[in-house]
Amino acid sequence: MRWPIKPFYSQGATPDCNIQTIVSRAQSLLARREHARKELAHKLQYKFSHCEQLETLLSQALDYCESQNWLSDQRYLESYLRMAQAKGQGELKCRQALLQSCDRVDLIDEALRDYAQLSKTVAKQALVKKFGDTCRPSDRKEFARRLRFLQARGFSVTQCYQAFDPD
Repeated sequence: MRWPIKPFYSQGATPDCNIQTIVSRAQSLLARREHARKELAHKLQYKFSHCEQLETLLSQALDYCESQNWLSDQRYLESYLRMAQAKGQGELKCRQALLQSCDRVDLIDEALRDYAQLSKTVAKQALVKKFGDTCRPSDRKEFARRLRFLQARGFSVTQCYQAFDPD
C-alpha cells in the first residue's frame, strides 16, 4: 500500500494562505505538465488544507491561471489523448480516466469523438505491438485471448472486431 506523502509543513512550517502563494504553487505544477482544473484544484486543496477561506482563494487562483492561459481543460484533454494513443489505450478507458480528472463533460465528449475515429488504428497498433500481427487467429482460444487483451485496453467489442478486419 502506498502511503500519502506528508506536506512539508507537517514539520512545523506552514505555507502562507494568500492568492500569490496558491498561484505560485499552481504555476509550479503546471510547468511540469498540463492539468485539468478539477485535478489541479484537488492537488492545491491537499497542499493548502489548513487555510481558512480556501474555496474562495482557490477559485480566484484558478480563474487567474485560466485568464493567463496557463490552465486549459482543452489542452489537458489533447495531451492526455496523445499519451493514451501512444500507449495504445482505447476510448472507454480514456473516458473513465478523463471523467475522474475533468468536470467538462462536453469537452470530453468532443475530444473522444475525434479519438473514436482513430481507435481502429490504435487497436491495430496495440495488436501488432503485443502479438506481431493483426490477422484473426484460427484458434478460438487465441482469438479470445487477443479480444480480452483489447477489451482490457479500453476498446469496445465493435472496435476489437474491426481491429481484426483486413484493410
